[in-house]
Amino acid sequence: MRNLNAAALAGILLVTSAMSGPAFADLPQAYQALLNEAADRQDDDARFLETADMVSVLVEGGRAEVHAYINAHLPHRSGAVADWPLPAPAPVSEPDPAATPAASETHPEHRDLGGAPIDLSEAPDGSGGWLAGSIRALADDSWAGHVRAGVQLERGNSELTDFTFAVELDRELEHGWRIDSQFEYFLSESATRTTRDNWLVELRTTRELDSGIGYYAGGSYERDLIGIYERSAFLTAGGIWHAVENEKANWVLRAGVGQRYREDGLTGETLTDWVGEAGSSVHYQISETASFGSETTAFAGGGSRIDQRFTLTNRLFGDWAVQTGLRIEHEFEERPGFDPTDVRLDVSLLYAFD
Repeated sequence: MRNLNAAALAGILLVTSAMSGPAFADLPQAYQALLNEAADRQDDDARFLETADMVSVLVEGGRAEVHAYINAHLPHRSGAVADWPLPAPAPVSEPDPAATPAASETHPEHRDLGGAPIDLSEAPDGSGGWLAGSIRALADDSWAGHVRAGVQLERGNSELTDFTFAVELDRELEHGWRIDSQFEYFLSESATRTTRDNWLVELRTTRELDSGIGYYAGGSYERDLIGIYERSAFLTAGGIWHAVENEKANWVLRAGVGQRYREDGLTGETLTDWVGEAGSSVHYQISETASFGSETTAFAGGGSRIDQRFTLTNRLFGDWAVQTGLRIEHEFEERPGFDPTDVRLDVSLLYAFD
């Protein structure tokens, strides 16, 4: 059995996209050649059907157009697509001689692969082959986020001015799945030593159902060399509710349970406790160039804590913006020599990408 591999497909598309000649209806020549080659090389109807299904995702007429081409030019393969629909016959109308160009002015229709109407989110219904399905899955799976760098002023357990760097990556997946992640790094130095070398990593995966209710799992790890706890981490899982979603405002609530790990900054003692988590994520579009965000996370139980972050982002030009942020952390465990509340103000230059 001869199989059509990826290298052969690429070669066919490259060569045929550069050729000119009459096309069948709205089916670009590159796809015609691909179907012809698949019909010749793929002895198994199931494999030929996967190739035809892929082409139906990429062309404007969908399965009906591909079916018509196979019936007309590859009749020995018609059985593989017998269940597919056929296009409705075009109405016959008398040509207008005045509007018909002279023979010397006519040109055969030709569209190369780059001109094909590839709108993967609008794939034909029923195109469920693994190859076509994989192509459609790529349409919505794109990373978005931002990179920012700036200066942070901290008051509480310390009075420091930090240089900050952060990366945020978000990804929308199919069936309501979403990934949100963030990495932050803080560094401050005096003339003789590094006084701050901290970082924070967060990751949350959510799945939202059509009703706006869903579930999530996530966690974070933070190193803070001058806080009550030198290292802390938590893992939680629970439910979400998308309370508000419109053009200007977006508000998601969550509640769950998990475990929190802490390492005492003075004694090195480690503690692990079960906690209940409550959280709120708010985004409000103030204007075309300004937006407000708020992220609140509260733990109740062993090691109770509340963490609030507020951001005001103002776009400068293109994908560049200035972001002002305020973060308030409060540990409900009082320790001698430590202020339970840390307040951090930062101003950053931000570059966003889709």
